[in-house]
Amino acid sequence: MQVKERSDQMNNGINGNKLAGKIVEKGYNYGTVANEAGVDRNTISSAIDGKYSPSYKVMNALYYVLELTPDEAVDIFFAKDLRNTKEKQKA
Repeated sequence: MQVKERSDQMNNGINGNKLAGKIVEKGYNYGTVANEAGVDRNTISSAIDGKYSPSYKVMNALYYVLELTPDEAVDIFFAKDLRNTKEKQKA
């Protein structure tokens, strides 16, 4: 599986490129991860493509399935670009 670099993969606050990279790094595909996380494959691909913002339950399941470190989880699920955008909007 090839990881697509797309700028719109952060529209929902998720760093889709990093999430897809961790899936590949673990030797999984979207279907395997979805099955292990207890969600539909489309949920995974939609989150990566920036079309879906996963719930806490889905993020937590992905955290355990992909064996993420806390830092990796923050980088994937709480993208810095989103944090910077929110901070700029407050100013």
